[in-house]
Amino acid sequence: MKKHNFLERIGDKFHSSKRMGVLMTALFIAVVVTVNIVLFGLASRFGWYFRTDTVYEHTISDATDGYLSEVKDRGNVRILFCDAKDTLESDEVYNLVYQTACQYAEKYDFVSVENVNIFTNPELVEPYKYELEPDGSYKKDPETGKRIKINEISTSTVIFVSERDFAVLPMHTFFVLDEDQLITAYNGEEVTAAMIHRVLSVEDRPVAYFTANHGETYATAFYYRLLFAGYTMQEVDLWSETPEAGDGNILIISNPRYDFDRGDASHGVVGEIDRIQAFTDAGGTVYAMLDPLITGTVQLEKYLSEWGITVMRAETSARAADTVFVRDSADAVTTDGYGLITSFGESDVGREMKAEMDSFGAGRVIVSQASPLILNEVAGKTVSSLLVSSQASQAYAGGSSIDTAGSYTVAAMSQDTTTGGGVFAVGSVYLTAQNAITTNEYGNKDFVFLVFRHLSGASVPLGSSYLLFSSTGIEDLTMWEARLWTILFAGVLPVGVAVAGVICIRRRRNR
Repeated sequence: MKKHNFLERIGDKFHSSKRMGVLMTALFIAVVVTVNIVLFGLASRFGWYFRTDTVYEHTISDATDGYLSEVKDRGNVRILFCDAKDTLESDEVYNLVYQTACQYAEKYDFVSVENVNIFTNPELVEPYKYELEPDGSYKKDPETGKRIKINEISTSTVIFVSERDFAVLPMHTFFVLDEDQLITAYNGEEVTAAMIHRVLSVEDRPVAYFTANHGETYATAFYYRLLFAGYTMQEVDLWSETPEAGDGNILIISNPRYDFDRGDASHGVVGEIDRIQAFTDAGGTVYAMLDPLITGTVQLEKYLSEWGITVMRAETSARAADTVFVRDSADAVTTDGYGLITSFGESDVGREMKAEMDSFGAGRVIVSQASPLILNEVAGKTVSSLLVSSQASQAYAGGSSIDTAGSYTVAAMSQDTTTGGGVFAVGSVYLTAQNAITTNEYGNKDFVFLVFRHLSGASVPLGSSYLLFSSTGIEDLTMWEARLWTILFAGVLPVGVAVAGVICIRRRRNR
């Protein structure tokens, strides 16, 4: 009896200590989670960040050699930093920009770097605060006669200066920011090359006209694509003016929520579509990004059809012209199958673009929530398929498959063989979304540049890479790979643990 009581007391102590261990483990985890939540909340609310001893370095490549060779005989470029060299080098972020500029100056004899003290010598940067006329003189307000101020200059400003032009950039322009305005990558190689080229190309700078009054939206990253491609941005109201075609000018129609109107020739009314047509007839080009969910842009889609590019629509119980999406169960980056990993089409332009992308190892182009485009031959126009989905893809409308042809075109270009005008269309707003362009994993950033080049002849800095500050390794995960990893973690590992457990138990029993 005493022996039995003794064993019971040992068992009680064992179970008590076991419960205490579980309790202490749970308490420790709770404390760690609570501390992390509090620190994250304070950091987000007050901008508190912990510094690391990481030293970031980035060496420029040869990717922009051909691009800068176009302007090497047009004069010299001075890159002005508005702070001392020692101060810039002691800052891990600003030092990246400064070192990139120094590398360009070392590599190209027409580029130089200078440090300016804007407090003791403010007159050295005074000219770069004001707008210039095409002839290089200061633009003045017609009422006051005073120079028009357009730039604020501080110690975190970088100024690119040529004999005919200048560009003033804040430091954050050289970095990629996410939606919370936190730095995710460094893009100084591309920005520096683009600005050197830009200030030496003032005579032949094209204009990118943005349509207005239709609920248009665009990502900041797309704006910078145009800036780095040498365009000057300008808004246009198609009811009151026709954009000037010029040499390389482009009309941007970005995610309109409302339709464009056609005119009434019998009453002498010139509509928006009429002005777009006049623009392309004069040699201008159109870059159109359409949201598949917006089904009311009937006249705009009809205009694109006249160029041989038709957005696929479907009759469903929901509406007469419902949205159609391309869904891929194999080659996609999202679990729902709508984030497509595209390939280049078998057109002459598509094959040429693929060869250019392959030459510098660009990633695949990603297009999400995209409508299929139906291409038709049109007299006097060359219609080209640029991006296509895989053979495993299907067309979906109202949540159901309506077509299983596979290999749908999601981005296309049509060019007039006589006037030189052209149209690019993509049935998705994701092609130039912020997170699609600002990564090395995808080829979107270079593909957009190639569209500008083939569509309107723009000079673009291809092939430069970003220095990433955050991991994007999962971004190129395909549906097949996702299923493989799911099976591994959800099936193989648990089974392996179970087998190991059974073996251990049997060995203990057989001792």
